Amino acid sequence: MAGIAGMVSPDEDILQKCVNICAMSDAIRTRGSSGAGHFISPRAAFLRRVNAINPIHDSNFISEQVVEGKTYVLIMDGTIFNQSELYQDLNSEKSCTGTLTCPELLIHAYVKWKEDFIRKLNGSFAFALWIQEDDILILARDQLGIKPLYYAISGRTLIFASDIKGITCHPLFETTLDIEGLSELICLSPRNTPGSGLLKGIHQVRPGHYLRFSREGLNTVRYWKMEKQTHEDDIVKTLETVRELVIDSVKRQMQSDVPLCGLLSGGLYSSLITAIVADYPMLLNNKIYNTWSVDFEKSSFSAKQRIYAGESDMPWIRWVCRRAGTRHHYIVLSPADLTGSLIEAAEARGIPGMPDYDTSLLLLFREIQKDFSIVLSGDCSDEVFGTGIRTNEYFTSGRKRLPWTSNLAEKISIFKNDVIDTIKPYEFIEKCYEEALADYPKFAVCDSSLNKENEAQWFSLYWNLPCMLERLDRMSMACGLEVRIPFCDTRLTEYFWNIPQELKRFNNMDRGLLREAMRGFLPSDILERKKNPFPHCLDPEYETKIKNMLIETVLDPCSPVKYLLNLKTLESMMKQHQDFNKRYTARSRLYGWIIQLDYFMRSNGITAF
Repeated sequence: MAGIAGMVSPDEDILQKCVNICAMSDAIRTRGSSGAGHFISPRAAFLRRVNAINPIHDSNFISEQVVEGKTYVLIMDGTIFNQSELYQDLNSEKSCTGTLTCPELLIHAYVKWKEDFIRKLNGSFAFALWIQEDDILILARDQLGIKPLYYAISGRTLIFASDIKGITCHPLFETTLDIEGLSELICLSPRNTPGSGLLKGIHQVRPGHYLRFSREGLNTVRYWKMEKQTHEDDIVKTLETVRELVIDSVKRQMQSDVPLCGLLSGGLYSSLITAIVADYPMLLNNKIYNTWSVDFEKSSFSAKQRIYAGESDMPWIRWVCRRAGTRHHYIVLSPADLTGSLIEAAEARGIPGMPDYDTSLLLLFREIQKDFSIVLSGDCSDEVFGTGIRTNEYFTSGRKRLPWTSNLAEKISIFKNDVIDTIKPYEFIEKCYEEALADYPKFAVCDSSLNKENEAQWFSLYWNLPCMLERLDRMSMACGLEVRIPFCDTRLTEYFWNIPQELKRFNNMDRGLLREAMRGFLPSDILERKKNPFPHCLDPEYETKIKNMLIETVLDPCSPVKYLLNLKTLESMMKQHQDFNKRYTARSRLYGWIIQLDYFMRSNGITAF
């Protein structure tokens, strides 16, 4: 796994500007601390930083090949899971011979199929391909948005990087937070609009898209999208297909030359992955499969509030481990652990996120990395299987707002009135709602075959999934660990998109179709267990520590965020007692988010709005 960055200009010499490549390398260091490689030519400069996840795989930092008289340079972050199929397709016509690395394989695939080769890829990836003689750059990102990739254009030069700071550190780029970016941060964070880079002039390559930059300019191509089609399989065929796709997705991502383990919460998805892995020990070289989980220390007071966090996962984890014959490890975090790594998590995330969730992931992944290089996760599966967001008041009321902005009023209350008047939060949310629907053509034309359930699932895939995937990737990469999410497979996503909602809830049960398809891998009690949310810290000591950190932040004369806040409202809020009934909107999360917003502005040179 790696961090990538670079700059190209199809029609001017950039050699004098290449000195800035060193600053870009340092800016993306959280994605690779073990080493870096560079490629420099008159019109292109690339760099790739790596972690020591797979020394064999990362021994060649940058792939440069001459094929049929042309020079191709490719840098990549990620993994292609269908390499063997691609190689067979290429080799069937003698397109390549011998053993190829993954980047070399992609170069030969481009030579044969041109840009259409991207449509054939199954994996988690972000890459830059430079065709030197043609002065053409291809920037591509995987279908679901697992790997991040940002870009900006300055004159005739395109700058790209795995992290926003890889662009803002460049002298050619002037860092500015405009109204659109501030609206994104306040109204949508920890999510952001697909394609938004938050800062003026910075954009993300969107999931399922690639860019072509040449003398003719910039062209954006959507190479993957879901098509709404009639689901013609009967129930028997549907169950059989789901079972085959789920098993094959896990088996594909089990393949590794380095030690591999998994996350296990005792919930449906992580337990299924564990059970499937245990059924194919030969793919682990018959080694014991190790699993991991995280929890938090609890004071006597917070222990009484456990009812609001759901039942304990530990009995279920033990049950799965006994059945699968795996070895489990767990870490327990204290409030000091969480607050002590808050800024580190903010640096790894790159943008303000969910502080307690991000930090606990970072600390969990850091512990795992001491013994393992790859971890399998069941995260983000609700979005793929169509159970992440359901038809509810947000969609049936007819109001044009996003489901996760229900507590927006409390959030915006801590900002100054002139800031709120400038961003017009509710108008901005309505605009985002309309843009999200317009991005799926059949919603735009009011296709009668689509109901509110389809709309809910689309929002889940369009907004939730890329942000959750990127969080997992960034937290793991900062620790030198690769996280793989087997159920985030495009084949599963496409198949479930077209399954009717009533069939997904087979036997009138949430996730009923998946449960029925996978019977036999797990006992019924585990298959039918009610979903438990990711654990979060309920200890009052944690909120006290976060409040103290926030006070230090806003009292700092150099703090950029203090000039956006209504400090009297914030002070009044901080004096109120924690409400444990608000399980998902704990004030401590809001306070931590403000601290991370301040860090985001400081680290990108934004002194004020």
